Amino acid sequence: MIVPMFKYSFLVYHADYEQFLDHLKEIGVAHIVEHQDEPTTEMQDLYRKISDLSKTIKTLERRRKQIPDPAVVENITEKSGEKLNQRIAEIESSLEQIQQQLSALQKEEKNIEPWGQFSLEAIKRLSEANINLRFLICPDSKYNPEWEEKYPIELISETDGYSYFVLVDESESKELPEDMEETDEIALPKKTLEEVRKEISATQAQADELNYELDKIAVHGIELLEEYQARLEEQLSDINVRFQTVTEVEGKIRLVEAWVPQMKTDELEEWVDQKEVYYLKEPASADEKPPILLRNNRFAKLFEPVTKLFSLPSYTELDLTPFFAPFFMLFYGFCLGDAGYGLLLVLAIAIYKPKAKQNMRPLLTLAQLLGLATILFGAITGTFFGINLIENPPKFLADAKDMFLDSNQMFTLALVFGAVQILFGMVLKAINQIRQQGFGYSLSTWGWFLLIVSSVVFYLLDTQNPEAGYFFGPIHTILVGVSVLGIFIFNHPKRNIFINVGAGLWDAYNMITGVIGDLLSYIRLFALGLASAILGQVFNQFAFDLAPDIPLVGILVTLIILLIGHGINIFMSGLGAFVHPLRLTFVEFYKNAGFIGGGKEYKPYQRVQVKN
Repeated sequence: MIVPMFKYSFLVYHADYEQFLDHLKEIGVAHIVEHQDEPTTEMQDLYRKISDLSKTIKTLERRRKQIPDPAVVENITEKSGEKLNQRIAEIESSLEQIQQQLSALQKEEKNIEPWGQFSLEAIKRLSEANINLRFLICPDSKYNPEWEEKYPIELISETDGYSYFVLVDESESKELPEDMEETDEIALPKKTLEEVRKEISATQAQADELNYELDKIAVHGIELLEEYQARLEEQLSDINVRFQTVTEVEGKIRLVEAWVPQMKTDELEEWVDQKEVYYLKEPASADEKPPILLRNNRFAKLFEPVTKLFSLPSYTELDLTPFFAPFFMLFYGFCLGDAGYGLLLVLAIAIYKPKAKQNMRPLLTLAQLLGLATILFGAITGTFFGINLIENPPKFLADAKDMFLDSNQMFTLALVFGAVQILFGMVLKAINQIRQQGFGYSLSTWGWFLLIVSSVVFYLLDTQNPEAGYFFGPIHTILVGVSVLGIFIFNHPKRNIFINVGAGLWDAYNMITGVIGDLLSYIRLFALGLASAILGQVFNQFAFDLAPDIPLVGILVTLIILLIGHGINIFMSGLGAFVHPLRLTFVEFYKNAGFIGGGKEYKPYQRVQVKN
């Protein structure tokens, strides 16, 4: 549910303004009303710093996970998160420069390597004696071994399809012999191979030293950076409060407006009364767009992160989280649909959860619930790690074979789930319309709901007893008539009846085509569950068919294929089992429930706490 909000307008004398804000931040219940949307330059800089710092922390967390033994990494001496962040920027800048230097040195090494080891000093002395060494290169196919007899040539190496050789030239002419026209002369290397390799080694040592410093920060400095980030967020919050404050009475009075949840109003008013601060209090109205604070039971609360992936509801509508939560859980189980995968997911999370951070545990609990749903649907379809228990039941399940659902039944079940969720969404849409506009605006929605449900019910009754004629009977005819009145005549209480008829016809076209398309979308539940089961069977078959007959080797190969194959299937099918129920929720269900969205999350002005 959405917690009701109250708007408080505080009138504060300018001399007491700073003290008032400090106490308001200490209580931490007031979401400041924003009168101005465009942030100042100072605020933009802080936003950028916080964003960059958040990325830095995430990078360091990934780096820490890659360190083989964090316990042996030395501690850091720096105690300031701000200076530590500056040092990280310096290290990253230095590493970038070092990487460029290494690339240049490695390129130089590659160019010098074919010439082997030589002495630049010896070459210089020969040059002073008018004996010049010319460094030449040509493709292997163009190199003529006769040159070695004809000219003072020494072949140094043949590398990558090229011949590297030196011509001893005592003449002052810069022209090469005529038969060497396709030979290229390169400049004398400025460094020897040994010198370049020493530089590479020294430069790499600098990079290793800087990387080790980053390792130390990743292991011991993240908490300092998080504290610094918290201070920046608090600083931004302080600036924003002052930015949103309205000055009245020639600067003598400050007007601070804030939203406060209903369950926090007593705490705030008790403090305000003690401080003798004048304030006005009024309930939130929809046109003011108050912030959204969700409050649900323990089960539905686990699905609130899913709600926030799309959008928070608007203030005047229902919070759909508790209504889609059971469906989402069942849909995930339907799509993954393997009892073995679900059992593995539940057990793995149960082992890992005690070691996880506190803020991660609700998400892990949600994953366990999805795993339980997977076990349920795996039991319904008779699938366990890709083994089809319907076709190959173990002895203790031989009598229960008929209890499993086959593909046709699962296809029908997917459509039933879709129909139930769509109709449930229509009921929620009607309730939303009543809450927001009044009962008269919901008549069209109730008309469609009555028409669809009555038609389905009487059609099913006729299939059981064809001679009864319930579908075209008087009761159904009356219900259809009532539905038609709601859809075409009373769909809008303030419009002309002829406009209502035209709008009803357009609505009928959209409803008929839309509901059919929405219903067919739920076939994806069946398709994904079937695909997961088939992939599991395929990997099982590969594992046993490709294993050699050598006893120990065969078992090892089988286990490797099973682990890799089912690992791939769990990842791919698990991802699809999450994404496609999201689509069914945010598209089909939200549309039929008349979801508006666009709510802004409630964020009270408070002292920012460091994340656990």
